[in-house]
Amino acid sequence: MTSQIRYRTRLALPAALVLSLGMFGLTGCASGDPVTAGSSPSASSEEPAEGDVTLVSLNFMPETITVSVGETVTWFNGESITHTITSGTFSDVDETTGLRGSDAADGLFDEELGEKGGTFSFTFDTAGTYPYFCDIHSGMNATVVVDEG
Repeated sequence: MTSQIRYRTRLALPAALVLSLGMFGLTGCASGDPVTAGSSPSASSEEPAEGDVTLVSLNFMPETITVSVGETVTWFNGESITHTITSGTFSDVDETTGLRGSDAADGLFDEELGEKGGTFSFTFDTAGTYPYFCDIHSGMNATVVVDEG
C-alpha cells in the first residue's frame, strides 16, 4: 500500500506542476488592458472610429468589417502584448476554441503592433474579401470586406 501511495505522489506532483505552468502561460498571454469606446488607445489624440479595428482580449473587434473601395482601415492595439496584422488565408478553425488549424500569409500586409496604442493603417483600393490574422495568436482571425461603394 505504501509503495502505491509513493508511486501516485511521484506522478501527481509533476503532473500538477506541468498543469500549473501551462495555465500560467495561457493567462500571461491575455493580460492586456482593453481599450473601451471613447478612451484613447495611445498617448496621441487618435481614437478608434467607425471603420477601425481594435485588438482586445485576443480578438479583432469587429471580427468582420465592411468598407468601401478607397477607404482606410486602422488597427489599434488595445493590449500590452504584441500582435500582428497579417493578410492571408486561414482555415480549419475549430468551432469550439476558435483556433485555426492552418494559415498562409499572402504578403499584402504584415505589420507587428508591439505595444499598447500601436496602430497600423491600410487603404483598400480593390473590392473583395480580405482575410487576415495575428501570426502570434492562432485564435485571432478576421476579415475585411471591401464593397464597390
